[in-house]
Amino acid sequence: MSDPQWREATEIDVGRRIGDGAVGVIDVGSNSIRLVLYERASRAPAVLFNEKVLAGLGADLADAGRLSDDAMSRTLSAIRRFMTVARSADANALTILATAAARVAANGAEFMAQIEAAAGVPVRVLDGREEAEMAANGVLCGFWQPDGVVGDLGGGSLELIDAGDDRLGMGESFPLGTLRLKGDAKDSLAKGADLVAKELAASRQLPLLAGRNFYAVGGTWRSLVRLHMAQTSYPVSVMHHYSVPADKLEAFCDLIISDGLDKMDGTSVVSKGRRPLVPWGAVVLREIIRRGKPEAIVASALGVREGLIYSGLTDEEKTRDPLILASEELAILRARSPANCAELIGWTAELFEAVGIRESEEERRLRTAACLMSDIGWRAHPDYRGDQAIAIISNVALYGIDHAGRGYLAATLHDRYGGLADGAARPPAEGLCPKRLAQRAKFLAQAFKVAYVLAPGVAGILPRTHVKVVDGSLVLVLPEELDTLDGERPRRRLKQLAKLVNLDSRIAIGG
Repeated sequence: MSDPQWREATEIDVGRRIGDGAVGVIDVGSNSIRLVLYERASRAPAVLFNEKVLAGLGADLADAGRLSDDAMSRTLSAIRRFMTVARSADANALTILATAAARVAANGAEFMAQIEAAAGVPVRVLDGREEAEMAANGVLCGFWQPDGVVGDLGGGSLELIDAGDDRLGMGESFPLGTLRLKGDAKDSLAKGADLVAKELAASRQLPLLAGRNFYAVGGTWRSLVRLHMAQTSYPVSVMHHYSVPADKLEAFCDLIISDGLDKMDGTSVVSKGRRPLVPWGAVVLREIIRRGKPEAIVASALGVREGLIYSGLTDEEKTRDPLILASEELAILRARSPANCAELIGWTAELFEAVGIRESEEERRLRTAACLMSDIGWRAHPDYRGDQAIAIISNVALYGIDHAGRGYLAATLHDRYGGLADGAARPPAEGLCPKRLAQRAKFLAQAFKVAYVLAPGVAGILPRTHVKVVDGSLVLVLPEELDTLDGERPRRRLKQLAKLVNLDSRIAIGG
């Protein structure tokens, strides 16, 4: 049987964007060993492959001061597999990072040499300050203009660093990783709380946190956040940018510390390997909240690994908006005409100005993203285009957007593909969208309905049309050479759009 014909197109990988090739990071942490392969080095890195092994390198450090033979054996086995996977994926760049366990264990340097021999790649052992900076770079990669203190909790250490106004503070590291804290406290959460309080009293970063965001990085805190989402029946599953008022998460940490996870519902969202460590993560987070007094805790899915990718980008690439970049790539991969989607940005801007809808900078970003993603469901059956588009918006790895923004995009695409009056199957994420954004989403969706009967996935038509308000009517102006685009369906959709802003409507030819 011959290969499919598309295999002749060797210049691209079908389903993947053309770029400079895959890049990979092997992260040798104190608790887990992880390989992540990214489509390319980018401001909005797309994950091709992600696998971890909970090797527990730092589990015996508190008692023995050394990495155990079993943990090292599991780590080496994982790295050999990871190297084979990376080579199979033709990764053109691969970095091996090691953190707290490697730098503090008596046999850490010796073991890093074994890893280098097995992998054929040098290992970069990060000191505490470098680890903090890499974690902060990960937050800079995953958020748009973040402001607060970044905390990265691993198995061997906790790093804290101030991040805001396009600059990073002086990173600091504490021996408060979950495995290390558990060992030092002899499995006593109360004693652990005392150790955490004593260590964090010396922090120079936490006094900068008051009234700002605390960005929580690390597997244990991600598990804690997922558990909170399950407990509160949160309507979407995306953990990144999940934000909780600090006082509410402090109370949740109290509950975990006092009652444990055994009696809680929804603990299946936490892997069995992570469950014993979540109370220790709660101990650390509670003290950070009490001492730093942040406004909110914000979960970050990106950390040291993505920080490494971000740190290698050009200054120009770093300044790109990750939401818009990811939206452009989705248009390239899924739209009939990415150029047509881009034309919608200017067309809808003219429309919004004409009808007097004022936008903040954030609202303009969201409208731009919605325009770029406006055609991502076209390949599905008409009855399911809305469902497919909403599933993508609700779950895709978008960065630089909060959950209210996701709700706006979901509501826009629901109404773009479905009926404005269809309330039976509203997307769950829409409930996260505030009223102001919800109103804009409804108007933008109807604008898409007008645009796509004029230019059905075809570039070059929309820029030749104009919208304006004249004597209480929303007027769609078609050039004379496109006068035959006038018809019942465009008129009906224009009327529905105008009705949303209490205007009449008409189509004019040539001006």
